[in-house]
Amino acid sequence: MTSSILDPSALLAALPSLLPTESKSLTSPQDGIAALIHTALTTLAFRLTAIDESSTSRSQIPSNVLPAGWNNNGPGHYAFKYKHDQSSLEFVIKLSKLGTRTVINAIALESDKVATLDISTDDFTSPSFYPHVLDASDAAPLVHGFISSNRVSDLISQFKLKIVQKLVPGLQKPGYTEEAESMGASSSANPPPPDPRVPRPRPQVPPEAPDRYIPYPGTGPPQNPLEIGRRDLDPFPINPFAPPSLFPPGAGDGMFVGPDHPIFGIGRGGGNNGPLRGPWGGDGYLPPLGAPPGSRFDPVGPELPDRNGAFPGRGRGRRPRDPDNDEFMPPGMGDMFM
Repeated sequence: MTSSILDPSALLAALPSLLPTESKSLTSPQDGIAALIHTALTTLAFRLTAIDESSTSRSQIPSNVLPAGWNNNGPGHYAFKYKHDQSSLEFVIKLSKLGTRTVINAIALESDKVATLDISTDDFTSPSFYPHVLDASDAAPLVHGFISSNRVSDLISQFKLKIVQKLVPGLQKPGYTEEAESMGASSSANPPPPDPRVPRPRPQVPPEAPDRYIPYPGTGPPQNPLEIGRRDLDPFPINPFAPPSLFPPGAGDGMFVGPDHPIFGIGRGGGNNGPLRGPWGGDGYLPPLGAPPGSRFDPVGPELPDRNGAFPGRGRGRRPRDPDNDEFMPPGMGDMFM
């Protein structure tokens, strides 16, 4: 198995050789992060061309060694320009200090391809370690400036994912593998917008809410305006010899007052087994929108049975002839001696 070329120990060993010969020192945690990022890019064969964004030079700085003054604007601001053999673009890497955080911005100038990495400085560096002179005789190991090798590995992994893979996707280098973005990290950093196609949940109707039906104009079956009232002239409820009508039969039983007569309410016929309704829907005693749909209220009249003769909410088997206990006085109320 090929070891990673961005192994923390390898990067920390190469970092001092990329600092200016006359000054092997890191004055701040931001110096350390900037130098580590430059070391990683050098390992990936990025060629340093300038340490100033406005520079027009395209020639590589010898051996990618940082020139003197590379950290003159630190710890607040650092800028590096790079080229790569696998891309025709020129890249600018900027590192900025924002309070307790460090922001790394990168752009491919010719394509306006931008990438950003925002980290907490204290999560990846030890402030008490800086300033640090690397070539001092009693210099502490450089890894202490980045807390541990695991922290260096975490920082480089994020840098690969958020910066390198955005600027040069599919970069080919022995020992280099791209990072796979985890779903958890991406979803927590950038939560997906709500899908406008997902409907909002409808309010649940209380189980004890009365059954209401509010008719709206145009929702019922079409009727022949010439047949309105004609059923009242028929001596029989249904003429078995009449040809079928193009329109659904209207409510009513002709001259006979039967259970489908309109005086007992619209919707009592139709052949379904639903509850029988009054002319206004629901219990038939409130006008349209007299009570909001699904609201809890006491009916203002007796309940109407369904087609099977059962009353809603009182169990199957209950017939219209059975008394409703709520319509009688409590036991003993008629006894004057109680």
